[in-house]
Amino acid sequence: MTRKSRRIAPAVAVAALVAVIALTVGSGVGQGARVSSASAKSGPTLIVGTKDFTEEYVLGQLYKQALEAKGFKVGYKENIGSTEVIQTALRSGKITLYPEYVGEIVQTAYHKSTGLPKTAHGWWLLAKQLLAKDGYALTNPTPFYDVDAIAVRAADAKKYNLKTLYDLKKLQDAGIVGNFSIGARPEFKDREEGFKGMQDVYGLKKLKYVSIANGLTYQALDQKKVFCINVFSTDAAIASGKYTVLTDPKLIFGVQNVAVIVKKSSATPAVLAVLNAVSAKLTTPAILAMNKATQTNKQNPAKVAGQFLKANGLG
Repeated sequence: MTRKSRRIAPAVAVAALVAVIALTVGSGVGQGARVSSASAKSGPTLIVGTKDFTEEYVLGQLYKQALEAKGFKVGYKENIGSTEVIQTALRSGKITLYPEYVGEIVQTAYHKSTGLPKTAHGWWLLAKQLLAKDGYALTNPTPFYDVDAIAVRAADAKKYNLKTLYDLKKLQDAGIVGNFSIGARPEFKDREEGFKGMQDVYGLKKLKYVSIANGLTYQALDQKKVFCINVFSTDAAIASGKYTVLTDPKLIFGVQNVAVIVKKSSATPAVLAVLNAVSAKLTTPAILAMNKATQTNKQNPAKVAGQFLKANGLG
């Protein structure tokens, strides 16, 4: 996904911004723990994986570099794919750990759609319990969350008085939009926390689905090839003012704080201490600044992650 910035800042200014907004948040478990370099180097190589979009590349680099800074042997596999694809990589042993969104664990990996928790902590606890049965640990969640959402052009939101997903249903019933369609990544179509949920819960049966690769949806919306698109709530583009994000009163998109799934045999106190220390620093302002640096200003995710870790004493 991309974000249209108000102005393109020089690399030095962006680096400073990332450092400034690196806020200290709460007390991640083991945040101050010391890791023995000797014991870290003697252990097995930890293979960090990521999903297939820029925010995940940043997250992957943050956890990878923080582990390396503590002496762990780390491999890295970026851009593996969607939740379904990277879960296969995890369970086949091709990777040891990866950052995932809590709601994705509950709904996409474990297909839970009823009796869901009513709090963010409840969602995280459920995800942790589900993973434990299969031999995986889950780190503490990040303060920030990145949830799926639906966006329309700001001009259309004003023209049709669109504020919620229920308003899309009213627009559908009125039948006044010729190209009543949604653009989204392929895997979004059949998910309860995606297009299927929009159909089942909000009654959007006449909304046409257009499969579009990650990174091209905003362009399709700008060119009026679709009426609305699937976005992420931390997308840099949203701050441009060109788009309106519709609220989801029924919370079909779930709760999406980030936590790291780790193979239980590798989830030692030392490893978890490093991962939790990073997660505790990932506030919404911090991730938005890093997303802007990578998505808008085209900086390398590894470089942006490294600057952030050094600014917070983790690199």
